[in-house]
Amino acid sequence: MRNLKLTLSYDGTSFHGWQLQPGVRTLQGELERAIGNILDHEITTHGSGRTDAGVHAQGQVAHFLTEKAIDTDAFHRSVNALLPPEIRVTSVEEMPLDFHARASARAKTYEYHVWRSTVVSPFHSRYVHSIWQHLDPDTVDQATRYFPGRHEFTSFSAAATSKKSHTREVYEAQWERSSEEWVFRIRANGFLQYMVRTIVGTLIEVGRGKLNPEEIPGIFEARDRQRAGPTVPAKGLHLVSVEY
Repeated sequence: MRNLKLTLSYDGTSFHGWQLQPGVRTLQGELERAIGNILDHEITTHGSGRTDAGVHAQGQVAHFLTEKAIDTDAFHRSVNALLPPEIRVTSVEEMPLDFHARASARAKTYEYHVWRSTVVSPFHSRYVHSIWQHLDPDTVDQATRYFPGRHEFTSFSAAATSKKSHTREVYEAQWERSSEEWVFRIRANGFLQYMVRTIVGTLIEVGRGKLNPEEIPGIFEARDRQRAGPTVPAKGLHLVSVEY
C-alpha cells in the first residue's frame, strides 16, 4: 500500500466547496474522478480541511491510498491533464502510511483579501471582497491584537457547527496594506467553519466605527454568534498553506 500526498491550488468560484456532495460540482469530486481514471480503481481523498463554496486555495493538502505502482512524476502529469483548469496539483509526494492530511496537520494559514479601491480590476474580482468606504486602520489593528493566543471561538464560527471544542490557538494575526488592497493573514492550529470570515467581518465593523476594539474580549467571553460582526463573502478567502 502507498500513501500519496497532494498539494493543490484551486479557484473555488464555481465549486460547491471541497467536500463530496451528490449532484453538485465539488473539488473532492473532481479530484477523485481524475485519480480514479488514472489508477483504474475508486479512491477516497482526505483533505486537510473542508473549504466552503467559493473559497480558494494556494496550498490545500490531500492524501489517498493506492496499491498501484505508478511513478509519482507520471501521475503528477496525468492528474493535471485530467483535472479542470481551475484545479492544479502542484506537488505529489509519497508519505508514510500513518500520514493523514487532516489529522497530521499542525497549523494552517489563511488570507482574506479586501479590495480598497473604488474600481475592482476584472483580474481580481473573483478573489477579493470590495469595500471602498472608509475603514480606520489604527482601530482595526488595535482589535486584531486580541486574536493571537488560545481562545474559545464560538462567537466567531457558524452557529450550527458540530465541532465538540471551539477552542483554537492563533499564532499570528495581522494585516498587510497597499493603496488598493488590505490582506488579513491568520495562522492557527485549526479553524472552525466561517471562523476567518467572521473575524474579518468583525474587524471591518471596528474599522467602520460600529464596534470598539475593547469590545473584542467580551465577544469571546459571550460565546454568542450574534455578538460578532457579519460573515464576509467566501470569495476573498484563500487557504495559503498547511504545516506538518
